[in-house]
Amino acid sequence: MLKKVQENYSIQDLDEFISKGNFFPLYYFYGENDYLIDEYTKKIIDKNVEESLRSFNLVILDATNIKASELISIASAYPMNNQKKVVVVKQFKKLLGSENNIELLSRYVKNPLDSTILIFIGEKLDMRTTFAQQLKKSCIIVEFKNLYDNQMPEWIKKRIRHYNKTITDSAARLIADYVGNSMREIDSELEKICLFINDKDIIDVEDVSAVVGMSKSFNVFALQKAIGERKISDALFIMENMLNRGESPIGIIAILTKYFHKLWLIRSANLTSSGICDVFKMQKFAAEEYEKAARNFTVEEIETAIMQLTKADENLKTSSIDENLVMTLLIYSILKGKAIL
Repeated sequence: MLKKVQENYSIQDLDEFISKGNFFPLYYFYGENDYLIDEYTKKIIDKNVEESLRSFNLVILDATNIKASELISIASAYPMNNQKKVVVVKQFKKLLGSENNIELLSRYVKNPLDSTILIFIGEKLDMRTTFAQQLKKSCIIVEFKNLYDNQMPEWIKKRIRHYNKTITDSAARLIADYVGNSMREIDSELEKICLFINDKDIIDVEDVSAVVGMSKSFNVFALQKAIGERKISDALFIMENMLNRGESPIGIIAILTKYFHKLWLIRSANLTSSGICDVFKMQKFAAEEYEKAARNFTVEEIETAIMQLTKADENLKTSSIDENLVMTLLIYSILKGKAIL
């Protein structure tokens, strides 16, 4: 059995362990980046359980539907064909609701079965508890954080190797600008692009524009552009299409709030496009758009927009006002520079 040598592990540590074929009996994965949690769980499964034996040696459980005693029984059973068995437990913290469950889990954690790889997936643990301290001694605990916007192009360049392709720096930045920092959505777009280019090895800006741009005609970034250019009819038209397509108004508000915070900094600091590139790590064309948008608003109008976005978010979460009405009034208030909500 491989032994732990430190308390905290990074994703880079996980990569190194997996590449060397080093696996541990216990893992605890948590954090906001559920895409990466799924990816690394899959990597561990793929390296340890043959496809033909997965009905025997792979068990995926939800903690809301099982008892701790049932989990221990499954984890303590030996795998088929003298191989490894992987047991994945989602929403693990649900099992920590009783002292009896904690006692049973503590016993297993102190002496896990070497032939079982048990992966707990859950929320951040309260490390002041006795169980969390015990888990820390014998478990590989990894937090999966979301990447920052300026880290996404490098991740895209790395991820595209999975499809046996490469991508230019400009194309990677363009995808990040179009899609944002949702790894799951970006991966979906990369798959579409790879199908589109067929046997072509290198993805360029034209490929991204043809595939991602086509499917993103009415997205929050197109909405940002229309707002930044103060084109009220375009902004309302894009907004209507987004809502009709089932886009989350709260999600739209979150991204627009982030957009206006950037505009506020640009306007307050009087940044040029080159300064915007340096501060926000943007592609030049995107920085130029931000510079133009910032010049289209006064600092007071930007501050009013941020307050109206906050008010719209509050209305959507706490009142029964029609969401289409809230979002329409929001666009008017931003582009008219007046508090309407």
